[in-house]
Amino acid sequence: MRPYLPHKSSHNIVKLTFWGLATLSALSGCSYLPSQLASPAQQISPGQQVSEEPIKALSPLSTTNKITPRLLWQKQLDSKQLGHVEIFPKIVGNAILVADRYNVSSWNKKTGQLLWKEPLTEKISGGVSTTKSTVFVGTENGSAIALDSKTGKTQWITLLQQPIVSISSEKDGKVIFRTLNGKIHALSSKNGDLLWQRTQQTPALSLEGASTPIIAGPFVITGFDNGSVVAYELESGKEAWSAKLGFESSLTELSRLIDIDAEMVAIGTALFAVSYQGVIAGIDMRKGKVGWKRKISSFTGIDANEKELFVSDNQGHIWKLNPLTGDPVWKNDDLLRRAPTAPTIVGNSLVVVGDSEGYLHWYNRQTGKIVGRVRGDSNGYTVAPTVQGNTIYTLGEGGLLSAYSISGK
Repeated sequence: MRPYLPHKSSHNIVKLTFWGLATLSALSGCSYLPSQLASPAQQISPGQQVSEEPIKALSPLSTTNKITPRLLWQKQLDSKQLGHVEIFPKIVGNAILVADRYNVSSWNKKTGQLLWKEPLTEKISGGVSTTKSTVFVGTENGSAIALDSKTGKTQWITLLQQPIVSISSEKDGKVIFRTLNGKIHALSSKNGDLLWQRTQQTPALSLEGASTPIIAGPFVITGFDNGSVVAYELESGKEAWSAKLGFESSLTELSRLIDIDAEMVAIGTALFAVSYQGVIAGIDMRKGKVGWKRKISSFTGIDANEKELFVSDNQGHIWKLNPLTGDPVWKNDDLLRRAPTAPTIVGNSLVVVGDSEGYLHWYNRQTGKIVGRVRGDSNGYTVAPTVQGNTIYTLGEGGLLSAYSISGK
């Protein structure tokens, strides 16, 4: 399967305005016809779509601006294998909160000391999301669970009947749980009461997992397996707009995979999203108008700021794009077929990704060269590192939780 490459075409000028940041002049691309949707039937791992060619051997590090990552601490969680479940470490105050398949735990982010651990009787399949006082996780049995972030004590449990695959942040007393059947559920963060539900039809064949719903301004924004990004009013659940990022081919079932499982990023009124076998796009969140599109396919995700946009594609290329236009700034192919995670922006000059072999790679954001590397969890990484300042926290497939620091970068 060959990679999608950015293309040039004629466009109309559209403006995307950042809330309190900047005004973006973006380029609009062509639109696609909505797909014919079917009822859910089968999910496959993204790994099943990767080329059978061997992964690319690691290249030597760039000697220019080379850095040395420093391991601060490392802890082995109880689960030996997380599989393709995407569980994201979250930082709250002095703690890093994380889950393995059966436990939620809190660790001192500076020392790695265990603060508390709460075992659950069901397999954890989604999360972690947090507020200062609460930790939210979801299970394969459909239990939405809230725990006290200081003690791990259960605050409430709400049954949603379907496996929970991702959880939003909390805002205005609401937290959004996404279930495997394409439904989103707005729950009260205080007591778990169901406030509203919305759903999108799920195609007959889709990838495992789902992107995390984003709460931005007055909207909940979610990417679905039919290639649509949909915004709902946070207060009422009323649909505000929908944008299509994928198109359905008539060739094979596999060619019709257009899921938006990759993590999205919102900056001001600009939303950046990418679909599998579709496009990456910049969207004006006020009305759902697509400002620009480029043919890049990803099932991992994006990181961005007001001047830079980074994405890992299905082939293992790491791209830096101009967030105003989607035009490529650089592309690095050192991790071809190594299934890199979504990029994470670190400090003033670096971006870091993990790969399927358990390596973490730091790139210089200006040159696109790898300037630092360590081996972490030998079972590999599917979840992007969590960052605070120049320190990253990583959770590998084998349950290895690690903290690394880069000084002065």
